[in-house]
Parts: sequence; C-alpha cells; structure tokens
Amino acid sequence: MFALPHVSCSLENGSGEPLRPARRIARGGLRESGGSSKLKLRASSPGDSLRFLLRVFLWIVVVLFLACGALAWWYVYRPLPEIEGTAALPGLQQEATVDRDEWGVPHIRATSLNDLLEAQGYVMAQDRLWQMDLLRRVASGQLSEIFGPAALQRDRQYRTLGLRRAAERDAASVDPESRAGLEAYARGVNRFIEQHQDRLPLEFSLLKYKPRPWGPADSLLIAGYMYQTLTNTWERELDRWKVTEQVGPERAKELFSQESDMDRYVVGGNQPGDPQNQAGADDEDDDDDMPTDTVLKAEVREPPMSAARESVRDLASALWPSVHGWIDDTRSDVRQGLGSNNWVVNGAHTADGKPLLANDTHLELNLPPIWYEIHLTAPGWNVKGFTLPGAPLVVIGHNERIAWGFTNNMADVEDLYVETFDPANPQMYRAQGEWRKAAIIEETIPVKGQPNEKFEVVITRHGPIVHREGGKAYALHWTALEPGGLAYTYEWLGRVKNWDEFRNELKRVWGPGQNAVYADADGNIGYVMAARVPVRKKGHGEVPVPGDTDDYEWAGYIPFDQLPQILNPPGGVIATANARVIGPKYKPYLTDRWGEPYRTARIYDLLMNKRGLRPVDMLKLETDSYSFPHLFLANQLLTAAKSAQPKDPRARALIEQMNDWNGVAAADSPMVSFLEAARREAIAMLLEPYLGKDTSVYSWRSMTFLQKILLGRPSNWLPPAYKSYDEFLAAVADRAAEKLTTLTSSGRVEDWQWKRFNALDMLHPMGRAGFLRWLLSVTDKPQNGTLYSIRAAQPHHGPAMRFAADVGNWDESLMQIPAGQSGQLGSAHYKDQFSYWYEGKPIPAPFGDAAEEKVRRHRLTLKPAS
Repeated sequence: MFALPHVSCSLENGSGEPLRPARRIARGGLRESGGSSKLKLRASSPGDSLRFLLRVFLWIVVVLFLACGALAWWYVYRPLPEIEGTAALPGLQQEATVDRDEWGVPHIRATSLNDLLEAQGYVMAQDRLWQMDLLRRVASGQLSEIFGPAALQRDRQYRTLGLRRAAERDAASVDPESRAGLEAYARGVNRFIEQHQDRLPLEFSLLKYKPRPWGPADSLLIAGYMYQTLTNTWERELDRWKVTEQVGPERAKELFSQESDMDRYVVGGNQPGDPQNQAGADDEDDDDDMPTDTVLKAEVREPPMSAARESVRDLASALWPSVHGWIDDTRSDVRQGLGSNNWVVNGAHTADGKPLLANDTHLELNLPPIWYEIHLTAPGWNVKGFTLPGAPLVVIGHNERIAWGFTNNMADVEDLYVETFDPANPQMYRAQGEWRKAAIIEETIPVKGQPNEKFEVVITRHGPIVHREGGKAYALHWTALEPGGLAYTYEWLGRVKNWDEFRNELKRVWGPGQNAVYADADGNIGYVMAARVPVRKKGHGEVPVPGDTDDYEWAGYIPFDQLPQILNPPGGVIATANARVIGPKYKPYLTDRWGEPYRTARIYDLLMNKRGLRPVDMLKLETDSYSFPHLFLANQLLTAAKSAQPKDPRARALIEQMNDWNGVAAADSPMVSFLEAARREAIAMLLEPYLGKDTSVYSWRSMTFLQKILLGRPSNWLPPAYKSYDEFLAAVADRAAEKLTTLTSSGRVEDWQWKRFNALDMLHPMGRAGFLRWLLSVTDKPQNGTLYSIRAAQPHHGPAMRFAADVGNWDESLMQIPAGQSGQLGSAHYKDQFSYWYEGKPIPAPFGDAAEEKVRRHRLTLKPAS
C-alpha cells in the first residue's frame, strides 16, 4: 500500500483579507484552522486513505458477489425444472402424475403405456437432458458440431461404425407397440425442450448451442452406445494376433487361457448348477480383459489444465480435451477393467424365506451417473429400477412379481476379417473367388467454425472397414449392426410375471450379451445367458481371419434354448461376475473373453453356507474389498524370501509385514501398492524375453496366467537370468520397489499408499481440469478394493449402481447410484447420494403406495395439452 503526500496551503483574497470562513467539509479536508484568518487545505491522511480504499474494496466485493449470485441464478438455478404444479404435454390422452421422493426419484403414474412413456421422456429430460444429448452425439459422430475440429477423429470412428445408420434402420422396422412407445417417449423429451428453450441446463449455455428434437432412433442409439461400450473388443483381436506372432502359438495358448481351479460355473458340470464343481478343459482358449498401466494412477495422472489452454477464445474448443478424456476413460475402463456382480439366493438362505437378488453393474463413474432410478405405473406395468438416459422403461429392477439383474457375459459377438482390395480399383474387394464392389457411404460432418468435413465409409459383406495397417484392411462383423440388432433390448422385462415369460422376452434380445439372474414371488431363482452368439464355420474369432473365403463365415446363431440357463439349482445360490459360467460339458463356443474367477469365487464362498440373509447383507457383500490375487502373491513372496531375499530393504520390510495381512485392500496400505506393482512387474518380466522391454501389447495382464506359472513353476517360462523362481520373485520385489519410487518420486514407503494410485475421480465430462473440475466433479477420494475385489475399484470405473431386491417385501429393497438423480448442478439431487454410495450405507427403495407416500416430497401433474 502506498501513502499519499501530506500537503497544506493558505488561501487569501486579493486585498489580503481572508476569505469567509468555510464550513467544515470533511474530516481532514477544507476547514477553519486554529482561528487563523487563513484557511488550510489538507490532503487526506494515510489512515483516511486506507479507510476510503477499504470501503471501495468492500463495495467491489459486494458488487462481484451480487454479480456472481446473479450469474449463478441465471445459469445454474433458473434452468432447474418445475417439479410441483402442472405442465401440459401434447400427446397425453389423460392426466398423469409425477411424485418425487426425498432423493428425487420419480414415480410416474399414467392410464396407458404411451402416456407413461411420454411422461417418462419429459421427466428424464428434466433431469438429464444434456447427458442424453451428449450420449447421442457420441454415438452419432456429431461432436465436432459443438466442439470444433478437435473432435473430428472421434466422429469419424463412430460414423464408420454406423450406429446412427443401424438405429434409424431398426427404428423404422420395430413392431407397432415398440414404435408407438418410442414416439411417445420422444414427444415427452421434445415438449420439455420446447418449453425450456430460454433456460436450458448449464452445459448448453457454456457450449452455446441448443439440442435438436429427440427421435425414436435416438433412444435406440443409447442402446447402441451401451452395446459398443460392453462388446467392442476388436482392437484386442489385433493385439492377440501380434502377441501370438512374437511368443508362438503354444505360449500364446498359455497366456490367453483363463481356465482356473477357482472357476465357479452355473451350468455344464457333472452336477449341473452346482457351483462347487471345478471347471475342466473345454474347446475354448480363454482370456480376460485386464487393465493397462492406467491402474497406477501416479504414472498417468492428468496435469492441471494450463493457463494457455484455459484462455482459448472458444470455450467449446477448450473443453474438448476434457470430453475427449471422458470418452477414453469410458471405453478403456469398460473394455479392460471388469467388475460387475450379480447373484440370487433362494429362501433357504434368507431371513424371510423368500429370495434375495443383488446387482451392481460396474461402468464408467461420471457426474451425472449413467443410471437413473425411476418407478413406472400404468395398466399392466408396475416396475421400479434403473434405466439409461434417453432409454424408455426400466432396464434393471423389479415389478410386483419378479426381480432381475445383469452382468456382462463377455459373449464374442465381433470378428475382424482381413479384406483383399484391388490396388487398381480400391472399391473392389475379393470374395468367393471374385471381385465385388464395396458399398461406399459418404459421410458429412458439420464442424463448428469450419466447412463441413466429408469422408467415405467403405463397407464389405462383413461390415465397415474399421482399421488399416501394414497394407491390410480390416472389416468388422458385429451383431449390433445386423438388421434388428438394436431393435429390442431389456426394457420390456418390466411386464414379465414368471420364468417362462422371462425367457421368452430374452429371446428377442440381440445384446449386449448379459448374464441375467432372476427371482420371483413364488420362490424360484434362475439364470439365463442372453445374447445372439454367432456360430462360426471355422475358428473362434480370437484373431483376424481371411475375408476372401467363406471358411470363417457366420452360419447363424446359437439357438436360445442351447444357451446356458438353469432354474432352481441345488445349492440355492447363483452368482456371476463376468467370469466363466459354463463347465466342460458345455460345448458351443461362446467366448474367449471371460473375466477372471476371483470375484465369483469370493461371492460363492461368502454365500453358500449363510442363513438369515437380509438386503443389508447384500449391500455389505457388494462393498467387500478382499483381494485374493494380491494375498496369493503375498504368500508367494513370503515363501520365496526364505531362500532368496530381495536386495531392496524396503521390499524386504514390506514382505515381512505380509505375514499378518488378511487380504483386505485398504486405501491407506502401501503393501497393496507394492503387491500390485509386483504383479505387473512379474508378468512383464516373464514376457520380456519374447516381447522386449515394452510388453504393453499384452494388455490382459492376466492374473490367472501368473497364478498358474507361480504354482506350477515350469522351466520353459523361467527367464534365463534366474536360476529359480525364488530368485525371480526376489527380483520382482526389487523392481516393484523401484517402480513405486519412480511413480511417486519418493523412496519412502509411507508415500506408496494405495490411495495415491487408486483414488476415485468421478468426473463430469467437462469437469476434468481447472475450475470446472472443482465445480462439477468429485475427485481424489480414497477407496478400498482392487480390480479383483467384489467392490472392484478403479479411478474412473466402479459400481455405477447398487441394487438389493427383497422378493418377500419389496419395500425393504435397496437402490443407489453414485451421485444423484439430477444432472443439473443447482439441484439438491446433483450428488446427494454420493456419501451413501461411497460409504456403502443403505438407501431404501420403497415400492408400495403407502411406503412411498411417507417419503413423497413433490408432485407434478401432467395434463393433456389443449
């Protein structure tokens, strides 16, 4: 702070007479001085100046505060929807009501299915409109229109896949009931858009655009987005081919085999349905999708957005890296890190003698979440559960008679074909000994601030060319792109009343392939593998195959009745967790992509002998953080250390502590970080003699493979630098310590806590960095568990919902999502469920009218538009 100079002067008239006394103007200003005939004009004292500047500063703060408040009201709170009173919907035949409970979960009541769906579309748009629009733009390849040229590569990928083309085709061919329902849902969405053109959610204001009207094909696009998220593994077929070329077919078979003594399967054993049988060999070469090095977060943690990037003139372009990163996290986590669980137990295991069913699907963890809770009632419908933004009805949940839940069954529904094109005429490709002309589709991508981008999609008899490398062109054959592939998904299960109807409804579904568990009010429990799984003439589709011959063509699909399914198994427990569900007696080829068996085995171990179970026990099991593979590796390191000690004293100290470890992966444990680093280093060191120092092409990082090697200790896998596996494990421990030192820039074991690598970052698509990260996202939350825990935990991936259904008393059921129902920042329900989800605390999900009335907080009446 600077000080003003202190100045004084005297004023006289021309005759020397003093001017008439001046009245006092201000303290320290012009005043009569000491009775003198002269007046003194004094500048402000330093104290006066500071007080004046403080008053100015306070006024500036007040003005800024009011301005920020006004902006917040205008952009954040003004767009919040009306959840009480009345609203008019043009297509309604009769009045509908929307009651919301203390968590913002709506219960919509209508007098017809179409009125119900129109009201659902309206309510979904109230809470998730921008999320709906973003998902359809991703799946349609329309991101460049709002984010500019930086999004072009992503748009080309999705336009090449052709999900929009498939959705429009299937929307035009669905049965009349489905078509009418899709149109009704779209009317509801569009009514909300029309009514709120001048007060759309914050994201539309930041990106300076308005959503287009919603159409029936857009809802099918949401199904296509999930289909692609859960089944898109063609890149891995290329990787498997590359690995096989480098290690040879025999070693590749061992690398990719997922058969394990810990397998628990639902059907196909000597005693069908008995999960305690051990799976034997079949004709499948199985492998698993395991994470790449993104697990060790300190290595890849995204730096804060630079000031230069934040100052980009076009905010939409500046936000694209954040959205691009969100899409990459969504695809990589789901493709490479599994974690979904479901199970059902019969009345012999429960407190009330009726079945309990539990489900927690593991997907990308975003704000807002991918799931939305809702209760729908109309003649023939009374269903409560979870749906997707933009999708009608309920995907997972229960009605008055049955409950159901899903995990990804990993069915192999994609194949890559190597096509031979004519160099002299690139539109001609070889098939069945002759040249055929490929279909060419010209795509036009609107680009913000630039001319439209045009490019060609080349489609052979197998599908679009999705990849070119080394002079080869790869076409993708995928069930989602087949006629009808997106037409029917799982939302119609809400009207099912019994086991036979459940199976019949699943017959219509193409995918994405799911393990469906079932319970009903009569005490039955069951399982069905739901998917259209192709029958291949030759091979299993694990690697790209020649496209110019018919030898590898699809010859139809496995008949539904031949897919794995069972009702009321002897043990009274059915559990799936992405792992193998079939034993050696089941022969039709389903997949080589099973998840590893550790979560499934843990679920069975904890449930098989339990009695008196309640819904809260299901929730407790869903949050279990025991990690068998890390405990196994700890025991291996302890045994090896008896004959071969690591050189690094930190590694020796950590191994010594493993004597007392119980396998629970706590967030504050350096030992878990050390064991995860050791697991990864052990696999890398086994492969380096064949793949070189960069072993990333083997992205599976299969623990099943490592477990077999360390148990069997085959000489052909022992790296030549070591005389024994004990020496090898000592070197693994040293490399793990070195790796953690590098990642953390610290040699202190205290700095290696697991939370440093596996902290939760639940991000809004535009909230990955800077101020928006703080405003829109939930970040840096320590979390227990590893990929192998039932509570499979990754930074951006985890339980996207939790569900426990009490068939004996639906009002005792539990439901929760990671953040909240609303996608609008100003809503009280933006992330009000987070602490319950994070801490594993129950949130009741009442079903009956009396129970729901106790928690009702708002009612909106929807009236037919005049």
